[in-house]
Amino acid sequence: MIIRRIIRWPVRAFLASLGLAMSIAVLIMALQWVDAIDALAETAFERGQHQDATVAFNDLLPIHTAGDYKHLPGVLAAEPYRHASARISHGHLVERQGIIGVPPGAILSPVFDVERGRIDVPPGGLVLSRKLAELLQVSAGDSVGVELLEGRQARLSLPVAQVFETYLGTPAYMDMEELNRLSGDGRVASGLHILVDAPSRTSLLAKLKDIPNVAAVLFRQAAIDTFYQTMGETIFIFVGFFVAFSMTLSVGVTYNSIRIALSERARELATLRVLGFSRWETSYILLGEVGILTWIAIPFGAIVGYGLAWYMTSAFETELYRVPLVLRDATYGKAALIALAATLVCAAFVRRRLDRLDLIAVLKTRE
Repeated sequence: MIIRRIIRWPVRAFLASLGLAMSIAVLIMALQWVDAIDALAETAFERGQHQDATVAFNDLLPIHTAGDYKHLPGVLAAEPYRHASARISHGHLVERQGIIGVPPGAILSPVFDVERGRIDVPPGGLVLSRKLAELLQVSAGDSVGVELLEGRQARLSLPVAQVFETYLGTPAYMDMEELNRLSGDGRVASGLHILVDAPSRTSLLAKLKDIPNVAAVLFRQAAIDTFYQTMGETIFIFVGFFVAFSMTLSVGVTYNSIRIALSERARELATLRVLGFSRWETSYILLGEVGILTWIAIPFGAIVGYGLAWYMTSAFETELYRVPLVLRDATYGKAALIALAATLVCAAFVRRRLDRLDLIAVLKTRE
């Protein structure tokens, strides 16, 4: 009886299933952002960085001073870095972008590609992020003009050695020793990445405050907390809006489908009750159609949801950050469970009307 009714009204059944599928798709697209933000934070702050804190100097200091910081309480390892303001150009395209110098074999804060992992910086060229390479319209093997904005303000032509993918910013990297040689400042550093023993963190911070050359101390965990707090103010509001919209769509489609079926089949269901069918059996006949349409809608909604998620992540790509397309199995499961829960709530509400059906009034023949 259920299959016969679906076949008899195929357009109506298709539209009802399509509406449920679209509500699931919107839900998957919204929940994908939670997965994407977690993946972004994990890649940028956990897999790509291994230092506990970053110490920034007021001015360039000789690299050998890094040894002095290794003797501070709680410091397990120290790794220098160099930051140089520069203007990078290719043809008529110009981007003002700092160049980060990393020492050979950097471990605490290496150049990290989201697909290849840690990559080495060759001594004779630049390593550009994919977004910066797109802005300059260059690829590996091309040459770019570099104008250093500090030191001797040298004007250089450097090859692009590699292009890597990152989700945050548009960084450019270079071998630290080569950057120091080209800038003419000697073997200097802009700061240190340090590995800290957790129990000694408070005493180390107190020591660093008394050192005059220290401009700032940035803790990695504090950066992660700030990142989630900042993203939470916008992304989770966005997610909440679409989840509410998806629930409204799902409930509206499901409730209307069941109510239409009840109004059209009231005499049929009442007749079955008189013939001896129980309330659960008549409910199964009425609600089974919506159940089948919901199960059909779940895989179709998952496919459409993946397409919507891909489109949204592509549209939100900026110079500040790129949102990765990450959809965990649990996200599909949550979307399916929410859709099923909405169907069950609507079914339970309509079933109460079915239980109170006046059999005598329904079976009366209308003149």
